[in-house]
Amino acid sequence: MNKYILFCIIALHSFAYPQFLYAKPPARVSMSSHSIKQGEILLVNVETNGGVSGISGKMFSQPVYFYRDSSGNNYKALIGIDMETKPDRYTLTLFIRDKEGKETTTKQRIRVIPANFRIQELTLPSEKVTLDGQTLKKVEIEKEKLGKVWIRLTGEPLWDGDFLQPVAGNMSDNFGLRRVINGEKKSPHTGVDVDAPEGAPVLASNSGRIAFIDDQFFSGKSLVIDHGLGLFTMYFHLSDILVKEGDPVKKGDAIAKVGKTGRATGPHLHWGVRLNGARTNPASLIRLSSP
Repeated sequence: MNKYILFCIIALHSFAYPQFLYAKPPARVSMSSHSIKQGEILLVNVETNGGVSGISGKMFSQPVYFYRDSSGNNYKALIGIDMETKPDRYTLTLFIRDKEGKETTTKQRIRVIPANFRIQELTLPSEKVTLDGQTLKKVEIEKEKLGKVWIRLTGEPLWDGDFLQPVAGNMSDNFGLRRVINGEKKSPHTGVDVDAPEGAPVLASNSGRIAFIDDQFFSGKSLVIDHGLGLFTMYFHLSDILVKEGDPVKKGDAIAKVGKTGRATGPHLHWGVRLNGARTNPASLIRLSSP
C-alpha cells in the first residue's frame, strides 16, 4: 500500500477515534523516592484512569499490599526497608488488573543506600551483661510471643492520615545504633527513644487496634498497635497501660503513661515501627505525607 494512503487512513481513524492515538495508560506510578536509606519507609502512589479493578505487588520476594485512596481510583502502598537490607538495587513489581480481568505487569527500580548507623562501644561489668539461664529462657519466650504479632495481617488500612509523635519530648536519632559491649556485638536499636517525664501521657500515633500487651524483661510494660496491612507501632518501658488487647483506638487517644520499666536507665518512651516484618525508623513514618 502506498505510504501516503496509509498515513491518510491512520490520520482519518485518529480523528474518528481519538483514543486510537491518545489513549491514556491505565496507571501512572510514582514513589516518594527512587533512592532510600536502610530502615526507611517507601510510599508508592498509582494514579489510574478509572479502568483499574485492583493492584498487587511484590518486592524482596514478599507481597506489597495496595489500598485505595479517598478518590476510589488511585492506589497507595507502604514498603518497609529493613534496617539490615543490603545496599543494592532492587525491583518493585506491580500487577495491575483492568476491569476486564486483564493483568499488566510493570517494574520500578529502587536503590537502597547505607544509613550509616552509629556504633557505640561500652565496657560494663559482666554481671550486668550476661543473663543467667532462667532469665535467658524467659527472654527467648517473650521474644517468640512478640514475634507472632508481626505475622498477623489485617487486610485493610486502619490508620487515618499522617502519623503523630506519641509523646511530647526530644526524639533521639538512635534508630539502628549498633552497640558493642565488652567487645561483643549486640542487637541494633530498633526504635527511637523520646525523652519525657514519668507519667506523661502516651498517645496512639494513629488509629488502629491494640494487638499486644505484656510486661517483658527488656522492654518492661509494652504495647503494640495494629494499624492494618502489616503496619504496627510499639510503645515500651511504660509505667501504666490504659487500654486492653483488642480495643480499637483513634489517633491521639491516650493509651499509656511514660515509665522506666524493664531494662531502662530512666523514664522515656521507646517507640518502634514494624512494616510487614521490616524494622523501620519511626521518624520515616512521620515524614510521610498522608500515607
